[in-house]
Amino acid sequence: MNQFFSFDRFSLLVSKHWADNKKRYLLSVLAFAGLLITWFAFTLIIDDDADRMSLDVQLSTYFFSLFIAGTLYASQYYSELASKPKGSNFLLVPASTFEKFLCSLLYTVILFFLVLTAVFYIINFSMVTITNSIYANDATFKKAPVANIFDVTFFEFDNNYALNFLLFFFAIQSIFLLGSVYFRKYSYIKTIISGVVAWFVIAGLTFFIYKELYPKSKFGDDEPAFPSWLTMLISISLMYVVAPLFWTFTYFRLKAKQL
Repeated sequence: MNQFFSFDRFSLLVSKHWADNKKRYLLSVLAFAGLLITWFAFTLIIDDDADRMSLDVQLSTYFFSLFIAGTLYASQYYSELASKPKGSNFLLVPASTFEKFLCSLLYTVILFFLVLTAVFYIINFSMVTITNSIYANDATFKKAPVANIFDVTFFEFDNNYALNFLLFFFAIQSIFLLGSVYFRKYSYIKTIISGVVAWFVIAGLTFFIYKELYPKSKFGDDEPAFPSWLTMLISISLMYVVAPLFWTFTYFRLKAKQL
């Protein structure tokens, strides 16, 4: 049998993870649905008549939920490694490092995104429908449309907004997944701190290099600090390079623990 990857062995690993965590996952989904209903009901009370269930409310709720819940989940995926008994059990599971790594991507990236988006749309569509029905006869109320989460412009260097959004989500998740396997305790907080420090270092170096290459006196006081091509380069790197790079780091870090 292939020691690197076996589909049968991978399927058993995925099934085992679900069997070990299904109660926690189902309760988390129910809790998320309950929080969404509570939040949308609260916004109906505090918003004025014309802005009930507006697109801004829907989109901000979705993206806040996606990135907060997603990063929390990813940062806790390898939490078993923080405990010697649980860590030993995890490492002794008869599956290759690559299969365990793929399992983490399946749950923290693909399934998490699909489940959270599905739950959000079920609750969101229901609340929009109820709101439009209740306030249908109110002259000051503007009928609320259902938000399209893929029609967002995080990075405007091309028009493929849906792909850009997914790649950005993959990049963020990859950072916190690496933090989960790298930090034994307080991985979420330590990953945030490390990310902020790394961001300031990279931003500082970028700004310093640019100022050295293009002195301010050359362009005058009105020249922007960063040209459009540099902003585009950073955006493309963030979306197309960060996720594969950090997934590679995660795999080798996990492999080192296996050894």
